[in-house]
Amino acid sequence: MMRLSVRAEIIKLTRQRGAQFWGFLFIPLFTAFVTLALVGGGPPPLAGAHAASMIQPLHSIARALNVGGNPIAQLFYAIGAAAIFAVEYRHSGWRHIVPRASRWTLIVSKFATFALFAALSLALVALGDALVTVALPLLRGSPPAITDLTPAAAGMMILSFLISLLELTVLAGLVALVAVATRSATGAIIAPFLLSLAATMLESYLAGSGGAVIPLPTFAGDALRHWLAASVSTADVTRAGLFGLATLLGWAAASLGVTIALFSRQDLVSE
Repeated sequence: MMRLSVRAEIIKLTRQRGAQFWGFLFIPLFTAFVTLALVGGGPPPLAGAHAASMIQPLHSIARALNVGGNPIAQLFYAIGAAAIFAVEYRHSGWRHIVPRASRWTLIVSKFATFALFAALSLALVALGDALVTVALPLLRGSPPAITDLTPAAAGMMILSFLISLLELTVLAGLVALVAVATRSATGAIIAPFLLSLAATMLESYLAGSGGAVIPLPTFAGDALRHWLAASVSTADVTRAGLFGLATLLGWAAASLGVTIALFSRQDLVSE
């Protein structure tokens, strides 16, 4: 039943082309454009010069994958999440679906669908960044020398991917919670974005206060990235990173649980 529910959610999302583009394709395209502007902004090589360019594509990909914690990027991913969680409220489709599957199955299948598309979107971010970073020096006549093909760099890239995916899963949980509580796609998009934006502003305000750790997804994701990027992991950095991981897992589990609880008690006869 879960497999059929996930397949149905994928079909419904692929038929919402606007939400599919703005929710999952726009950020990879925009990230590739920004990388192209930054990498291509350097001076061209001198005529007759064939010196190799020193590039670090795995580190560049890891930095690009941090987009999952950006509040503006999360606004677009919230559009994709709202298209998944609020579509039945908008088109009064729950009354036809609920009798065919348990309610927790319906919600979990929506989470699985979002996680799949978010993972594909982040993979496109990584692919676009890698293509631009490697291909642009070749097009400019300067063969690149890759200097970070190491297990450590590959591990950093993979962990950056997983951190962003976990942050986006938390975002999906908040979108789902607001969508079920308000039955509104607009509220489901705006409310999590405002929370992320406010947390980012608060984090900037507290930047000089000794690294305060607050149990909010934005703080948690940045604590994990700081832990990942630290060349020497001190006890404080490790503690903050573990607290950040626990915070993200807690938000994901809590948002999923509360969403299922609210959804299980809704009267969907007219929805």
